[in-house]
Amino acid sequence: MCICHDNRKTYINLDDLPSHCIFSLINRSPHLSPVNMRFSSLVSSAAILASAVAHPLEKRTIVNSTEVVSTDNDFQASYAKPFAIFQPKVVVINMFHKESKPWLGAMKFEHNITIPGLSPQYPTIFCTGDYSVCEMTTGEGEINAASSVTAMGLSPLFDLSHTYFLISGIAGGEPQYTTLGSVTFAKYAVQVALEYQVAYQDFINTHANWTSGYWAYGTEDPWTYPGNVYGTEVFEVNEKLRDRAVELAETANLDNGTEANAAFRQLYNTTAARSLPAIVKCDALTSDNYFTGNTLGDYFSFYASMMTNGSATYCATAQEDNASLEAFTRLHTYGLADYNRVIIMRSISDFSRPPPSRANDTVGFFNDPQDGGHRLAYNNLPLAGMPIVEDILENWEDVYYSGEKYAPDNYTGDLFNTLGGTPDFGKSSFEIA
Repeated sequence: MCICHDNRKTYINLDDLPSHCIFSLINRSPHLSPVNMRFSSLVSSAAILASAVAHPLEKRTIVNSTEVVSTDNDFQASYAKPFAIFQPKVVVINMFHKESKPWLGAMKFEHNITIPGLSPQYPTIFCTGDYSVCEMTTGEGEINAASSVTAMGLSPLFDLSHTYFLISGIAGGEPQYTTLGSVTFAKYAVQVALEYQVAYQDFINTHANWTSGYWAYGTEDPWTYPGNVYGTEVFEVNEKLRDRAVELAETANLDNGTEANAAFRQLYNTTAARSLPAIVKCDALTSDNYFTGNTLGDYFSFYASMMTNGSATYCATAQEDNASLEAFTRLHTYGLADYNRVIIMRSISDFSRPPPSRANDTVGFFNDPQDGGHRLAYNNLPLAGMPIVEDILENWEDVYYSGEKYAPDNYTGDLFNTLGGTPDFGKSSFEIA
């Protein structure tokens, strides 16, 4: 059964569909049936075709459309969403099922929406009864994150031009700034694995002073700012919105974990690591390479600081944030999403380096499943994230719809200055790799 839903009626027969209605696959039960799922790609294709036929590009007067420019050698097509029927106020973005589970339990999600381009493992977007809050799971790693965010952003069913996005995932934590269960909110995301790399055995005899086998593109040592860049190395997000999320999250009662978590914290020497979980303003690294240990931790901490001209404080290791932010940057340039409405929240499930007593056994430390705090990290995601979600819902008309109150004062965007403004990181010129 294909369902077309508007604010007045639900149509189940194709012959009954009004001209303004768009095909969508909506199921109000908690689970989407296999029969309905087989219709998803067909239905979405029909939606795109209906949009193109019913509203020629040159006649659209949609807020988030772009001008059509045509010359003998150049054509720029607009992308508008005249038939979008979902306009969520908030989208929570998780990366895998253990991150999404506590969110799905914390709110009542009544609708399942399947669109093309999402992860085969997570093909469904869940939304609350009034569609004001939705949750999507991208799949882990940079490729999955960028692909899924882009798919949702380009879907003709969703108007995300005023939506706030809460990236909500777990991360490894630096013991200097965090502990098991802490929840971090980032201003910067730095893509640290986008570098040259050689194994220790291949550099130690000729470059004994190198602190790791990594060095930036277009350079000849680990201490020089990249000469060649891809543009995704650094992203800066809206600090004012981040600070509002932190202010609200600090009112939450976080899960402190188990006695085993408490005992493990005491193996570290730093005050932050030995303390109970807290809300922390600090920054995230992105790397598909799941690294651990003091050597790489020290180098990537230096690299993050260098890439942001000394501004970033690295505290959380993640796999997806730069990829998601690149997708949001591209969507923003066409009015399909607002980059300045993205929040990066990461809870700490494990330490990114061993305690002093296990410094000589980094591999053993990393492989020991008893040393982590994954359960409380999952639990603390909605505990810390729900306050900003509720604030957005409660103050939508007066505050958040326009976005003026929490519009950024800082530079926001990427290394290439794609969104305009004056970056507070980078250098005057780069060679594009």
